[in-house]
Amino acid sequence: MEASQTATDLYGKPITLGTTVKYVSTRTVGKVIDLKKEEDKTWALLDKTRLYYDTRYLEVATSEASEEEEMTKVDMEEVEKKIKEMEDALKVKDINLDMSCEGGG
Repeated sequence: MEASQTATDLYGKPITLGTTVKYVSTRTVGKVIDLKKEEDKTWALLDKTRLYYDTRYLEVATSEASEEEEMTKVDMEEVEKKIKEMEDALKVKDINLDMSCEGGG
């Protein structure tokens, strides 16, 4: 599909390269990096998943959706940081590896 051509989302809004869209089934949000037309369907490649989506199931994202995506990204960074801190805290630093056995009595 030529860059000058556009596709439309499920509400008839135009989708071009660089448009931020949301896949309505999974709420996946991403920017369109490629558009292609096959027979009677138009497909949009999203940067986040590297998957093509039928544009009839995409919705042009509002700024609210973009903010939600950014918040999710920040939240994931925080979660990864906390996990790393917890892993570090759980590491036992001085393990006594004395393998000697003593019998009783």
